[in-house]
Amino acid sequence: MMIGIIVASEKEQKPFIDFFKNALVSGQTDVYEIIFFEIAGHKVCLALSGFGEIAAASCTQYLIDHFNVDKIINYGVVGSLAPCHEVNEIGFVRKIIHYDLDLTAGGYAIGEYPKHGSQFLTPDKDAIPDLAERGLKEFVCASGGKFVDGTEDKSRFRNAFGADICEMEAAGIVITCNRNKIPCSFIKSISDGADEGADAFEINVYEASRKCAELIDNLLNQEPLR
Repeated sequence: MMIGIIVASEKEQKPFIDFFKNALVSGQTDVYEIIFFEIAGHKVCLALSGFGEIAAASCTQYLIDHFNVDKIINYGVVGSLAPCHEVNEIGFVRKIIHYDLDLTAGGYAIGEYPKHGSQFLTPDKDAIPDLAERGLKEFVCASGGKFVDGTEDKSRFRNAFGADICEMEAAGIVITCNRNKIPCSFIKSISDGADEGADAFEINVYEASRKCAELIDNLLNQEPLR
């Protein structure tokens, strides 16, 4: 089994490499930087996608086409949209609103794709099953092409969609995985609070990303993924 792990930025990638340095096997740079690990008996390839939905979707398809990945995990740091969620809090995502998609002129809700029947995207199958039963908090994620750096947008996403967090890659990944029938899961850690933005991200990105790596390690060391 090959597990593909996608991360958007070098600042989020470095803590993973540091955490798993003893599990590192090899690396290559072609279209994407890919680093290979052996973690708890699993073959893992870590890909640096770059920021945004388009880059993330392209990277996902690249891993599927070139490395025959069986599962995709996306981890990364996110902004909190509610005061109840604190910096370095970690959880998983199943409901994703692609807030940039606006087909309201055609009678659809914000984020709703034709024939989908809901404005929320969800994995057809989870790469890591039963995450809620494993004690993880579940976030509703607002995903789009903007680094959200102000309280006005954060309040709008919270009020309009009931979202807990915001980020820039999940919608592109879940759409690509579902269309390829590849299970996917999303592990997210908060780097900036509901009233914070880019400055807090810079301060907290390493520790928040390290928490994602630690959680992935714990999950892969539990019962084998099927």
